[in-house]
Formats: sequence, structure tokens, C-alpha cells
Amino acid sequence: MKRMTVKTIMAGAAAFLLLTGCAAKDDVKLARQVVTQLVQGRYSVRKLLDWENLKAMEYSVGADYKALPNDKERESYQRSFIDGFKRGFMDQGAKVNAFYNWRFLAKVDPTLNIVAANVHDDKFLLLVAIKHAGRTRKVVELKIVQILDPQKFREMEQGFVK
Repeated sequence: MKRMTVKTIMAGAAAFLLLTGCAAKDDVKLARQVVTQLVQGRYSVRKLLDWENLKAMEYSVGADYKALPNDKERESYQRSFIDGFKRGFMDQGAKVNAFYNWRFLAKVDPTLNIVAANVHDDKFLLLVAIKHAGRTRKVVELKIVQILDPQKFREMEQGFVK
């Protein structure tokens, strides 16, 4: 009986580690998909964004979204945001492959993970926050931060909870 318990615990631990690794890979895939579709101006990406809580480049998109009086205006706002994201990106002359080295960066809490991608020769970092609610995952924040000291950042990154 004792042997069965140890096997059960080991199997449970292995399953947990496997699933945690899969969740991290899935979050990286989701973040990349969302950013790619935003840059391409694909309206279908709207389903992958948590509109009521969304922040983009330090701006509370969610506050504006929640203040809208009806679904028609919310839909129009979603279209405008996606179109604006695409235009802003294109106006900079950037391409989707400007983001590279996509990776799982940190687990903030059991429901919030951060994915990162490097931008512009490691001078900037795109952070994508993904919120888990049951089996649903949605992007809640997009942010670009400047890396002032790449060596210090690499050291700090190694200390993040994964």
C-alpha cells in the first residue's frame, strides 16, 4: 500500500510538471499569436483580449472600454484599437519579425503569466501578460520596456519564478 502511494505521488508530480511546462509553451504561443494578429490588423484577435481589463503600453484600454454605453460602441472600439495598433506598427516601418526570442518570463501568481520577446537588438522587451480563468486564457496587458543594462537584466530574468 505504501508503495502505491509513493507511485501515485510521483505520477502526480510528473503530471504537474508536464502540465506546467505545457502551459508555459501555450502562453508563449498565445502571446505570439495575439501580437502577430494585432500587427496584421486581424479583427478575430479580439476574442483573445480581455477588453475590460486590457492595458496597452501603460494605457488603460479597459477603462475606456467599460465606459462605453453599449455593445455596438464596444465593437467599434475594438475595431479602432486593432486598426490603430496595426497602423502604429506600420508607421514605424516595423515588421512582425522585429519580435524575437519569444519565451515564458515569469509566473506572477497562479492566474497570471508573463511572456517576453526581444525587440531591436535586445534594447527593448515586449511583455505580454496572460490571465488564466479556468480553461480560458486572454491577454490583459501589452507593454514595451527599455533594457538599459542587458547583463543586469539577464541576471534578473534568471531569478524570476517560472
